[in-house]
Amino acid sequence: MQTLNLQQLKAATLAGGVIDISLRGDGGAFVINVQTQRGDAVMVTTRKQPRRFADPRKALQVLHSINWHQCRIDTTHWQPDAPATRKLTRPDRRAALKAAHEAAAADADYDRWFHARVQAALDGIQDGSNRLLDQQEIATRRATLRARLESMPSSTTP
Repeated sequence: MQTLNLQQLKAATLAGGVIDISLRGDGGAFVINVQTQRGDAVMVTTRKQPRRFADPRKALQVLHSINWHQCRIDTTHWQPDAPATRKLTRPDRRAALKAAHEAAAADADYDRWFHARVQAALDGIQDGSNRLLDQQEIATRRATLRARLESMPSSTTP
């Protein structure tokens, strides 16, 4: 049996290669079966597994999005009380998501620290414990820093 992902199904439909489409019950879910001019096919995910729809309305929305407006529904092997999908464990995604959440928490901590420092500096200007630098003092400090950086030995080696 052939397999078609969503883009291939859309292309085959636009090209006139699709003859008929049916939703076939498979356990607690539905699978999209396609009859093409080259034979039968099933709609699959990016991992080449049959795309299972727990809710037939979602399957109908997919068909509607590719401008296919009629299909047959075969409930022979549909078991409404069965679980629609079995959960596949993805330890690689689990680790990546955990790292992303930890990074987001670290970013939030840094943002809170940074905002607190800025607010403290602004409060210090208002209460007089911090002072504003005038343009001449800023230029002097910049020139001093630049001279110090230029006098440092270069760390590049030929």
